[in-house]
Amino acid sequence: MIPKYNEMYKEVLEVLNTHKELKLINLVEEVSNLLNLSEEDRSETLDNDKRTVIYYRLGWTKTYLAKAGLLETVRRGVFKITEEGEKVLRSGVDITNEYLMKYESFIEFVRPNKSVKEETSIEVNDTPIENIDKSIKMISSRLGDELLEMILSKEPIFFERLVLDLLNKMGYAFDDDSAIATKYRVDEGIDGIIKEDKFGFSNIYIQAKRWNGTVGRPEIQKFLGAVAGQGGTKGLFITSSSFTRDAIEFAKKQLQVKLILVDGKMLTNLMMEYNLGVSVENTYEIKRIDMDYFDVEII
Repeated sequence: MIPKYNEMYKEVLEVLNTHKELKLINLVEEVSNLLNLSEEDRSETLDNDKRTVIYYRLGWTKTYLAKAGLLETVRRGVFKITEEGEKVLRSGVDITNEYLMKYESFIEFVRPNKSVKEETSIEVNDTPIENIDKSIKMISSRLGDELLEMILSKEPIFFERLVLDLLNKMGYAFDDDSAIATKYRVDEGIDGIIKEDKFGFSNIYIQAKRWNGTVGRPEIQKFLGAVAGQGGTKGLFITSSSFTRDAIEFAKKQLQVKLILVDGKMLTNLMMEYNLGVSVENTYEIKRIDMDYFDVEII
C-alpha cells in the first residue's frame, strides 16, 4: 500500500541525506525502493491523470518539508536537505505534521495569518467546506512556489516580457500594442512602458528584477531617478524576490512619482488570478438546496 504524503517525511529526508541533490522523479524512485513498493503500487495512477499516485503524494511530501525548512530547492525541480533537516533526521524524532508545526513558516503555510504563539495543533473539527477552502489555499501556495521556480529558471528578458503580459491581462494597457518593452541592455533603468491611453498622456514606467536576494533602497532610488528622468509620475517595480523594509518605506514617502512595489508572492498571486502561465486543472461544483424552489406556494 502506498503511504500517505505525511507518512514519508523521514524517508524523503533519508534519501536526500544520502544523495544530497535529487530531481523529484529520482526522489520518487529512491523512496519507492526504500519503501519496497511493488510495481503495481509504483504504476498506480490518479483518476483522469497520467501522474502516478506515489509521484503526486511525494510532491506534497516535498512541499510540506520545504515549508518547514527541512529541505530546499536548489534550482528548478532539484532539491536538497537543509542543515535543519539533517539535524531533525539525526535526532530520530517522529516527523509528523504536528511536529512540523513547531516551525513558524509551516504554520503560515497550513494556517495563514496564525501566529506561532497561538494554538499549534492541526484542526480536525473543521467542516468539509472549511477543509476545501484551506486545501485550495495550500494548493495555490504550492503553485506560487512552482511559478517562482519557473521564473528563476528563465532568462531575465523573459521575466520582463512576463511582467508586461501580466499588466496587459490586468487591463492597464488600452490595447495589445500599448505594452512596450524597451531595448534590452540599453533601457536606462526602464524595462517597459504601459500606455494607459491612446495619446500617451498617462504612462506607467516599469522595472522588472528577476532576483534571488532582497531589493534594497538604493535600487528603488535609481528607479525613481529613471522614472523622473522620463518625466513620468507612475513607476512600478516588480521583483521575483522581496523588498527590504527600508525600500518599502522609501517608496511610500514619494509624492512627485507614485511608486508601487510588487514582490514575488504578490506577482504569482496575480498570475494565478489572471491566468497567466497557469491553466485550470479541475473544476468542482458544490451544490445546496434551492429554497426558492421549495418555498413556492402551489395554488
